[in-house]
Amino acid sequence: MYLIQSNSDDKSTNDIIDWILFLNENRNDLFRLNDTIIVDNFTYQLSYKNGEHFNINNNLETLKIKSFWYRRGRFSYNDSILKTNNLLSQQLMNGIQSNFHRENKHINNCLYHILRKKGNINTFNDNFTNKIANLSAAMEIGLNIPDVLVTNNTADLINFSLIHEKIITKDIEMNAIKASYNENYNIVIEPSVKILRREDILPKNKKTKGTFSLYQQYIEKKYELRIFYLKGKFYPMAIFSQASEKTKIDFRNYDKERPNRCVPYKLPQEIEQKLICFMQSIDMNSGSIDMIYTPEGEYVFLEVNPVGQFQWLSKSCNYDIEREIALDLINETND
Repeated sequence: MYLIQSNSDDKSTNDIIDWILFLNENRNDLFRLNDTIIVDNFTYQLSYKNGEHFNINNNLETLKIKSFWYRRGRFSYNDSILKTNNLLSQQLMNGIQSNFHRENKHINNCLYHILRKKGNINTFNDNFTNKIANLSAAMEIGLNIPDVLVTNNTADLINFSLIHEKIITKDIEMNAIKASYNENYNIVIEPSVKILRREDILPKNKKTKGTFSLYQQYIEKKYELRIFYLKGKFYPMAIFSQASEKTKIDFRNYDKERPNRCVPYKLPQEIEQKLICFMQSIDMNSGSIDMIYTPEGEYVFLEVNPVGQFQWLSKSCNYDIEREIALDLINETND
């Protein structure tokens, strides 16, 4: 069984399943878990003679799984506690609830620990990769990075802005915030990369402390690079974002009227080796890497997204990444 965990509306998952069905003779040898999976029944057995084995909801067994791709989604556990009006009783209930949450986290880690042995691509814990720690890891490997400041102290931010005339602020970790206002209005708040100049900080901001934020030195670009990485293989794309005022700061501010030109790209071998070492150091075997190529000819690492979209990269550069992922899952089975 090829096990895929994803969201029901993820188009890349659909494309990869099409490739598996095309390449594999047994069309029933595929199991897809969509979105949040409620675990009602779970059994795990560990034996020196017989190895380890789990069963989820009586229909997903370890022995049947040949390879595993974690795309998106999660396992969820039914551990609701009754509410009470008694303050002392409710405090005890909350403590029990907290213990259940911690236990469920251990079960979750156990599940993915076993699945990683099945020839996996990504894992659930990749969702929690640390953007700041990754920059530190990239620098230790020898990759060039922008100067970075993480602070909630205005004085430190002002000093940083005196060193760098233009700086960028971006989220440390923030998902889109969504809300609905009656049937006609939906509100979506998403973090975006913003550029700050000295004058935006110095005369106006009198607070000494605020919330934590991530700031980076603004680096001029010749073009941007989006690189899909899969187990030592690279699928790079150059994005000529500087041709549009809308995308100059960040190509993700898509210009739909005049889309960026995107072409296949060849990375220098030295950069490939450093990126392989970086991905191994953070224990991630697949992800989308963002880099900058400067007018001075330098490669600058920005970040890696383990579950980012790669469909547009695959189609723009004729890489057939979906086919490569399908082949990897099938070859793991054959191995």
